[in-house]
Amino acid sequence: MRNNGRFVISLDFELYWGVRDIITLDQYETQMSSELEVIPKLLKLFEEQRIHATWAVVGLMFCEHANEMMGSIPQQKPTYENQNLSPYPYIEDQIFAGGQQEAFHFAPGIIKTIQKTKNQSISTHTFSHYYCLEEGQTVEQFSADIAAAIRIAEKKGFNIQSIVFPRNQFNEKYLGVLQEQGIASYRGNPDHWIYRKGYSKNDSILLRVFRLMDTYFNLSGHNCYSVKESADNMPANIPASHFLRPYSGKLRFLERLRLKRILSSMTHAAKHGLVYHLWWHPYNLARNPEENWIFMKKIIDHFQELNKQYGMESMSMEDLTAQVTSVKFDENRLSG
Repeated sequence: MRNNGRFVISLDFELYWGVRDIITLDQYETQMSSELEVIPKLLKLFEEQRIHATWAVVGLMFCEHANEMMGSIPQQKPTYENQNLSPYPYIEDQIFAGGQQEAFHFAPGIIKTIQKTKNQSISTHTFSHYYCLEEGQTVEQFSADIAAAIRIAEKKGFNIQSIVFPRNQFNEKYLGVLQEQGIASYRGNPDHWIYRKGYSKNDSILLRVFRLMDTYFNLSGHNCYSVKESADNMPANIPASHFLRPYSGKLRFLERLRLKRILSSMTHAAKHGLVYHLWWHPYNLARNPEENWIFMKKIIDHFQELNKQYGMESMSMEDLTAQVTSVKFDENRLSG
């Protein structure tokens, strides 16, 4: 296997389900719903530039309407101590009874468009945007959620091979569930204290400040890794390297540093034959779309330069998982 660098992209596609416990539906509509316009633009750019990407989709979004959703809900639901984290009371009180806007909850057409776009893969973001580290929920409830996510995806013709944990709340105890459900890889976290446990509403101010600073200054390192490292365990861990934080008008004087932070790590990966994994949500590009789009194109242009100079390859999580599996197979064959 060639020792080229790999540029992996994954996107957390969640519509209102991903922020329901943080903002109101009206706020989502005002601030973030233009992600529905961003996605076709992104897909066009990816197709033109031959960019591979994984789209991790909340299972609820595969549904056509509320009736189909109600028939797809697992019997076991998460018993979070903070019940606001669960979407099910919201579903009963708002969507099914109140007929809220379906476009902000269901996206079967968009998901099909992603699938039909060359080099794009559909992953799962759990069925209900499930939080694996929050108090009160159990491994049995997580298993039921993943089973529901796989069922609704298969019903629509999708074969789920990878998972992205909502809020990056990785729980090592749940890896056995992934193996049982046939999921081959997951997006892990950078091995640095500011990212190791993912994200939560209860994160300290100190943690949030350090993450913000790491957007502009290299505090946590390049967070790149070899394919062999991902092959050490199964399901394969395809860790994130960086989150593509959106443009901030208040911090626009730091934009040059934000770009340098990402491009320098991409270059490091390309020069040393390592993996660089960038992730974001489509709605991160929804506000200040012009500034975010210019920034995105600079990242893609830089990848093309690294591809020409060092042979860096664009990959989805599924592409990299196939290589990881090959490495694991070779190791087992040689050791046998």
